[in-house]
Amino acid sequence: MASGRLDLFIAKLPLHTVVLTLNCSEKASDLLSIPRNTKLTLKRGGIKQQIQLQFLEGRECFADFMEMNYALARRFRLTALRRYTLDYNPNDQSLTINPAPLSETVALIASGSIAAGSLSVGYELLSRLGIPERQGSIIKVRSGKHLVKLHLHVPANLSDDRLRLSSQWLQRWKLAPSQNHMLQFDQRTFTLSIASASSIGR
Repeated sequence: MASGRLDLFIAKLPLHTVVLTLNCSEKASDLLSIPRNTKLTLKRGGIKQQIQLQFLEGRECFADFMEMNYALARRFRLTALRRYTLDYNPNDQSLTINPAPLSETVALIASGSIAAGSLSVGYELLSRLGIPERQGSIIKVRSGKHLVKLHLHVPANLSDDRLRLSSQWLQRWKLAPSQNHMLQFDQRTFTLSIASASSIGR
């Protein structure tokens, strides 16, 4: 068995072709153990389809991702820019796909010259959390009992891995600037939860 978490992108590919781009994070993907040029069966619940799996390397990314065409994604009721788990079973040469909407990571929160109605999420951090790159989209941000809706801003620097909030929210939520915090993003509700640095490791 081998498993991996990947983001889905829709691409102009042959109908039954799925392309994986792996090793975007520091940890090598277990899915690299899948034999090359082998016909596999993609499964989700009672839906099954034989596919041709391909691997691409040397692409710049911060989170593993897979590509397929729109028709295949629609058949399996998959949504672009969402995160899924792939489980490989060598006994029957199958890949089972299921939603993986929750992602978490530790990141630095900084105070910046940003409007109180916005939050800035660096592209690398955006990828780790599985937040779709949609400038201006509404993200619900939760800290303790507080919940606000903020507009997403993604800075141009692709290697940025910080979260920036206005000093107003840092003070109100009693978050220490320039320190690491635990972040969790739920793709189902578009909610980003922030835990204070003191809660990490409890």
